[in-house]
Amino acid sequence: MVRTNFGSEDQAGFFQIISPLVRPFLKTPTQGAWTPIHLASSPDVEAITGQFFANRKPKTANKAAGDVDVTARLWRVSADLVGLTASPR
Repeated sequence: MVRTNFGSEDQAGFFQIISPLVRPFLKTPTQGAWTPIHLASSPDVEAITGQFFANRKPKTANKAAGDVDVTARLWRVSADLVGLTASPR
């Protein structure tokens, strides 16, 4: 997780209390950018597609990420929320 102010204006009371406690343990924005920059620029990962990464290392996806029905439903709900009607393929 990255230490930013994203979503700070909509925090519930619980998050207003817990945020100052966990904030020091979160990555800085610079640290959070390391993995996407690595993936966009490193020849070491040039041929890799469809893989999840964390801290510049491949990670195993959650089982739900491989569930075709779950991912199709997520796509449909997301598309509906933003007003899209086209399928992902």
